[in-house]
Amino acid sequence: MTGIQDTMPPSEPNVVDEVPLADEIASLSSADVQTQPPVCIKVVGPRHPTLICGNIDWQNILSYTRRAGALLTAVDETPRTFKAAIGCESKEVWIAAINKELLSMEKMKVWDIIDLKPTYKLVGITWVFKTKKNHLNEVIEYKARLCAQGFTQTAGIDFDKTYSPTGRLNSLRTLIAFAASNSLSFHQIDVKSPFLNAPLSETVYLSLPQGLKGDKRKSCLRLNKAIYGLKQAPLAWYEKLKLWLLSVGFKACILDPCVFHRKEKESLWLYVHVDDIAIFGKEVEGFKAEIASEFEIKDIGTADLMLGIKITREKEYISLDQQHYTESLLELYGMSKSRPVSTPLVPNSHLVPATPEEVSEFESLGISYRRAIGSINYLSTATRPDLSFAG
Repeated sequence: MTGIQDTMPPSEPNVVDEVPLADEIASLSSADVQTQPPVCIKVVGPRHPTLICGNIDWQNILSYTRRAGALLTAVDETPRTFKAAIGCESKEVWIAAINKELLSMEKMKVWDIIDLKPTYKLVGITWVFKTKKNHLNEVIEYKARLCAQGFTQTAGIDFDKTYSPTGRLNSLRTLIAFAASNSLSFHQIDVKSPFLNAPLSETVYLSLPQGLKGDKRKSCLRLNKAIYGLKQAPLAWYEKLKLWLLSVGFKACILDPCVFHRKEKESLWLYVHVDDIAIFGKEVEGFKAEIASEFEIKDIGTADLMLGIKITREKEYISLDQQHYTESLLELYGMSKSRPVSTPLVPNSHLVPATPEEVSEFESLGISYRRAIGSINYLSTATRPDLSFAG
């Protein structure tokens, strides 16, 4: 078999297309190279809400934010495209991640390659690359993920219901406090490729992705399982996991459907956030073996980082902080070296709608204001409630 690189043994399934690395690298433009973020601003300390200002280079921020990665990780050189992944300096680790993802799809029988018919409506597919980091902000895993382009799906044809519950942060904090006061173990597991375990009730056809052998003009994929990006994928996985948990004696919490409790055997509490599962109880190893018999999992052990929250357990308490997440936001928006300036909100001030000229001027800066506010809002609801009162 001819693969992307010699990262797959000859005996593995013949799934990866040959990629002319020299041509790919030569075709990379300067747009694939990230610029350095502008130097402007610094983190806000607790109990002292401030509105930060400084010498902001808006044009550099515009150039940088267009190349920025996910906000939940620190800024790094994560490739944005398949071409960038196979042409960058660290291409070996990304090619290995690509091959791993394709082999996982093959093993789980996620799709069938079939002949393309004119009547088929194809959903687009793309590669997404990311790194996973530990509580020290060190890269511990490189991930390549095939994602359906859900925005190309049609309601009533490619999907029906889409809503899937996610665990509330209040529930996680409550369970952590409960564990601290009752001397319970607090462990974490990660279900590998969760969506690939969930069967689909709808018939969905996908275009052939980059890296997979086949003629896009003659062939397509018919999905048997959910994949990331599908509008119904989170719901399909939640229903699959919930059905199994109910079958082994767990009951879902009425107030938070992502919290499960089992009294029989050893008393256990579970907090589920997609593929991350936190386990609270006196004896947790038995449940790990139980769920490992149904799904492929990664046993992380004692939880020290979950949902971007660093968890530190002491003898009498458990502390939570998001220092690395905060620093990654500041670096992402070019504010890591600027000095904070207290700017209290004017009393009795009232916001008025911006004029069309003001809206146009702000949009020309290309700054993702809503994304920044959403990230800060997540920080305030997770571990920094003092930010809720910042002007």
